Amino acid sequence: MVIKIKNKFFSIICVIFTLTVSFSDSIITVFAEPTTKQVEVSTPQCMLVLGDSISTGFGLANYKKGNNYNTNSYANLLAKKYKLSQNSDYYNYAIDGQTSLELYSRVKSKNYDNDIKKSDLILISIGGNDLLSALLQFINDTMGTSLTGEESEVKFDFTAPDVLDKLNKMVVTISNNITKLKGNLIGITDEIYEINPNAEIVFQTVYNPLDGLKIKIPGIITDVFVSRIDEVNRIINMNSKTEDNKQRYNVADVYTSFCGKSTELTNISKTDIHPNAKGHEAISECIAQIVDDKTFYASITVNEKVPKTQTTSRAVRSPLFAPVIIMITLVLIAALSAIIILLRRRKNRYSIKRYQHW
Repeated sequence: MVIKIKNKFFSIICVIFTLTVSFSDSIITVFAEPTTKQVEVSTPQCMLVLGDSISTGFGLANYKKGNNYNTNSYANLLAKKYKLSQNSDYYNYAIDGQTSLELYSRVKSKNYDNDIKKSDLILISIGGNDLLSALLQFINDTMGTSLTGEESEVKFDFTAPDVLDKLNKMVVTISNNITKLKGNLIGITDEIYEINPNAEIVFQTVYNPLDGLKIKIPGIITDVFVSRIDEVNRIINMNSKTEDNKQRYNVADVYTSFCGKSTELTNISKTDIHPNAKGHEAISECIAQIVDDKTFYASITVNEKVPKTQTTSRAVRSPLFAPVIIMITLVLIAALSAIIILLRRRKNRYSIKRYQHW
């Protein structure tokens, strides 16, 4: 009889153990550590904007220096299109008047490393100030105007030695800036790819800001300036590919979109060379044509055993479920052990009585 009881006891223990393990497995399955998985998506998950006053939204309604998020700039329009939020998955660090060398220095100094690492789309407007800053400086030094007044014509006395000297300095400055532009563009992209080799980078070509300008500027100056714009855009386009013809960055052809439309797309009628609201819409469309053809990747949280969305009973979801099961198991084992001991004692007493009686 003791042997039978032991066999039953062993069987019961096995059943309890099996049930406990089964419940434990269920708990492990439900509460397994989550893992991440990369899935293809059609829109960027994080966008970084760098560059000059075109990216800050200068000249637009609600523009405020130092805050690039209040206007309907091309960058903010794209952030809205791709459902990206300020300082969450959209960062705009453009600076009014920034040149390509200044941007390269900031990128190289690691100012933007954290955001570059997070961003799968990086938009850059740069190069215009490499030309324009020298032109505006020349006009201001020579005529005391900044192309923001009501003058109908800017006249220069090219026979005056000081004017010729300043003109030559302007040409030299612009030429030097263009010579350095190639290295700056490559340097900017190389620094970005060192941090985030999978980022999609988009540079814009430079439109002609003097197209449609009401103030008349001597032809010699506009000719020099326009020819240099063509040179800048040639550099931007040529360096979009490496020497072995691999894509270095994408080019949004803003120049072509604005060609002959400065009066419509800029504030040039107010003697402001910056894009107006329609101009920013045009820029956003240029960039969207590139971005919408790209494939991006999003990290989603998954569980290898059970999908994250699986639901379980309230009892199983409780953190007390496993301890309770273990406690019940121990109580049952203790109770069965007590029963076995009690039965064995009764068996021993019965044997002693029979022996005495015999």
